[in-house]
Amino acid sequence: MGRRVRTAAAESLKFPRDVVLGETLISIEGGHSLVIENYRSILFYGDDCLKLLTKNGRVSVEGKGLQIEYYDEESMKITGSIRRVELDGG
Repeated sequence: MGRRVRTAAAESLKFPRDVVLGETLISIEGGHSLVIENYRSILFYGDDCLKLLTKNGRVSVEGKGLQIEYYDEESMKITGSIRRVELDGG
């Protein structure tokens, strides 16, 4: 099924786009933690930077004392002093 058909189906049935299309969902909890859902892989992980590959591009998280609290196939929680989250859809 093509993306256009899945998008139309999600809208007409009122299903969340992240569920139907597998889009990345980022939930920021203050400046000290965030949860990223629907990522593909970890590209880089350091104390001040984390880079992830997603279906539609890359996500970069910058800060201090960054730690991955948990991760599985679908989501991860990052804690620390988060200064910046950048999305690169290219």
